[in-house]
Amino acid sequence: MRQWDMLHLIPRHPSKISTTDLVQRLSAEGFNTTARTIQRDLTKLSATFPLICDDRDKPYGWSWRRGSDVMDVPGMDTHTALAFYLAKKYLGTMLPRESLKHLQPHFDMAGKVLNAIPTDTGIPVWRNKIRVLRRGQFLTPPTVQVEVQGTVYDALLLNRKIRVSYCGRNDSSAKEHELNPLGIILKDGLIYLVCTYWDYEEIKLLPLHRMKTAQRLDVPCQIPGGFNLDEYIDSGELDFAIGETIKLKVLFSSDAAFHLGERSLSDDQTVIEHSDGRMKITASVQDTSELRWWLLGFGDNVEVLEPKSLRDNFRDIVIGMTENYTD
Repeated sequence: MRQWDMLHLIPRHPSKISTTDLVQRLSAEGFNTTARTIQRDLTKLSATFPLICDDRDKPYGWSWRRGSDVMDVPGMDTHTALAFYLAKKYLGTMLPRESLKHLQPHFDMAGKVLNAIPTDTGIPVWRNKIRVLRRGQFLTPPTVQVEVQGTVYDALLLNRKIRVSYCGRNDSSAKEHELNPLGIILKDGLIYLVCTYWDYEEIKLLPLHRMKTAQRLDVPCQIPGGFNLDEYIDSGELDFAIGETIKLKVLFSSDAAFHLGERSLSDDQTVIEHSDGRMKITASVQDTSELRWWLLGFGDNVEVLEPKSLRDNFRDIVIGMTENYTD
């Protein structure tokens, strides 16, 4: 049991652990042993397992060879393998680079487990029977430089400042900024960094694909007092907030309104049939550009009643569209 637990304490290359540290870690788990015994065990085990010893500098350190299979007892079952497969497929862009490196052996093992099972039945079939899709027109996401993403994620994980070369949408060239990373948001194929500049507390939202370079600084990140990522998202900034919460009143055709009976706009949404057969929807919502784009997508199947400012805005849009389509 001591040798088995010891194998679990050894990290994967390039990380390493010394025999002294192994003695201390094993002692904490109830195994009383000596460095000499550990060294002898490691020498024997390295003849069977892909263990390597870095003896270039003292203290010497042991590690699992890079790329070696994950060793576990019991072995990885098919359900665990499927979970790792889906995690890599759908969570890959959310994880820090170092986390992905540590998980890669598990991803590799998951692939081997799933590939060893007949592909016409059972768990492997599930891989071909589930997909995650986005609503709306698909747009090819811009390219994010791998090194930039890795640096930003690592800085966020370690709570460190970063220096970036960033080209804003209205800038002709990139400018250098010092940022305090506060969070990462993935939306519609884009990766956004929630951050503050320098020593300011105004929260900014920067797309990672506009960052040309990124350097992690050995300086702690400054977090604005009371900042909460969920509260920031709920404020509507990510949906390009225009104003405060409004009491939206709209008339939908019965067909267009059907899905709102299953997925409401808000907790206080009400649906009442109008005298002309249309459905009157009332809901408290954040006034955002996304809300307006969504409403416009229904064309003549929706009529905005209130607030008046929003109705006037839609009337102006309709007039402009009429002029565009008038020959």
